[in-house]
Amino acid sequence: MNPVELLASIIREHSPENIWKDSPLAGYRQLGNTNRGEIGEEFIRRYLRQHGLKVGNGNRTSETDMLIETLRFEVKTASLGANGTFQFNHVRLDRAYEHLLCLGICPTKIVFNAWRKGEVAEHRAGTLVRMAEGQGVTFKLTKRLDEMLDIQRLPELIRLIQPEGQNG
Repeated sequence: MNPVELLASIIREHSPENIWKDSPLAGYRQLGNTNRGEIGEEFIRRYLRQHGLKVGNGNRTSETDMLIETLRFEVKTASLGANGTFQFNHVRLDRAYEHLLCLGICPTKIVFNAWRKGEVAEHRAGTLVRMAEGQGVTFKLTKRLDEMLDIQRLPELIRLIQPEGQNG
């Protein structure tokens, strides 16, 4: 066996199972992080519009990713890891949003969860871990798949959290 074949064999032996093999959403995993976030936001916009909700665009430099009906949302997108968790990166508490919406992309389904910004700050959405040692601006939030909700429940949740008398 030549050295390249030997190393390739050892890599295969030490590689975790690829849960994304033959997945219809596998292309998502090949994108850069910025593109992943943009795709997640565009999916949320189109999905909620299909359900009759009003969705406004944020942009990369605005304080808010998205306006859904009357509420400001920060949107984070992550894919399911082999360990069954999502890692939502760059969660910030210094931005002007009211709710954090986490979109999880699985090999064959889409899930989400959402929390009020105060719940995130009080660690009721989960433990926030600093993205880098010594800084306190951006955090990561890790969620297990069983802590997420099926995407089909998102329009209903948005309607429920609207202030009284302001449902779309």
